[in-house]
Amino acid sequence: MDYPNMSYCMCQNTLAALDQILTAMDDEGNLRFLQDLNRDERRAFEELARVCEQFVNRAERAVDQEEDDKELAE
Repeated sequence: MDYPNMSYCMCQNTLAALDQILTAMDDEGNLRFLQDLNRDERRAFEELARVCEQFVNRAERAVDQEEDDKELAE
């Protein structure tokens, strides 16, 4: 698997990239933003949306697990 970010800054870099996308969507409007994407970028956008859903689910589970572990340690 290809990892485009160094592990020590991958969350920061990804956050910046997602902020860039959200800003473009706000500036252009959602429909215009999608219409302006070429075929490859549109596929990547759709894949990104799918991966973001997976990320949210896993992030919630990780935070819940961390909280459970803290409660058990007390």
